[in-house]
Amino acid sequence: MDFAILIRSHAKLATAMQKYISQRFLRSHPSDRVILGLLALAVVVNAGRLPAGGEGLWELLAVHVALLLGFGACVVAMLRWEQARWVRWLRPTATVLVVFSLYTSLGKLGVAAMPYLADGALSRFDTWALGFNPAFALEPFQTPGRVEFFSFIYGAFIPFINLSLILGCLSRPSGERDQFLTGWVLTYAISYLGYLFVPAHGPVVYHAADYGAALTGGMFYEIVVRGNELSGGLQGVFPSLHVGGSVYLCLFDLKTNRLRGLSYLPIVLLIYGATLILRYHYVVDLAVGTVLALSCVPLGRRVVVNWMRRRQAAGLPALLGSEGDALPSILATGSPGSAPVLSTD
Repeated sequence: MDFAILIRSHAKLATAMQKYISQRFLRSHPSDRVILGLLALAVVVNAGRLPAGGEGLWELLAVHVALLLGFGACVVAMLRWEQARWVRWLRPTATVLVVFSLYTSLGKLGVAAMPYLADGALSRFDTWALGFNPAFALEPFQTPGRVEFFSFIYGAFIPFINLSLILGCLSRPSGERDQFLTGWVLTYAISYLGYLFVPAHGPVVYHAADYGAALTGGMFYEIVVRGNELSGGLQGVFPSLHVGGSVYLCLFDLKTNRLRGLSYLPIVLLIYGATLILRYHYVVDLAVGTVLALSCVPLGRRVVVNWMRRRQAAGLPALLGSEGDALPSILATGSPGSAPVLSTD
């Protein structure tokens, strides 16, 4: 009898725990969960490779633990006071700060922690896929004037992406904003797995001794080179987030704000050329970055719409915070006419 009572009590406890975890899961934003998972992975990989003694691993571990604890505290605060209007501003701000911090730290971690570099494999793939090595085929076109022009384009990526994120996070309807942020986070998080497990320095380093001449340019080229040096060098190549990030922003707006999306298109196309002319990426980096952006636009929408449906099924508001009741219903088809959200199609 006592044994049966013990079994029933354990079953009730397990059910209560499952319900609690399920409620926590539904209450937390999908983009928050992706970032926490990525930070946890970075800490595990970092800690696991400490015995290998790679340069800077202890410093990187401190950075990733601090980011995990700091962002975790933000998530707890946003859940505790999710009805407060400031949550709408804190989530994108904290998300962007952490994601951009990882841009450098995970590139460094991949190079320091992994016992290999993937440059040789990436370069050989380019040659196999194209029948020639573009790193050398582009040399006749890398005049000082072109290098300077594409350096300006490469550097313009920073204000372009920051302006796009501000507009994307603060000027959209609630459901659309959550889909935008989630897809963007997925684009970067998946790319960071490449930075971590496919570490590389890029053609400018790998083929440095093979080029006929070093690149020369003017003020903008010097700014780009100095910026790379200040961020710790060229690390984090596969896939290209200059391409993946800009293509994602352009594609999302082409579906939601056609005029703004079309205005992004010229700089996005020029960024492709800039990454190759400046020797920072292999062609395969660009191809994978493009495919990733194409995939994460619908993936972010689907993840958020499915999350909102599950919240409603559990009796929760469709969205977090003070805008939680903005979506009175979500039809099974996910039709944008049923609520202010985008279709998952």
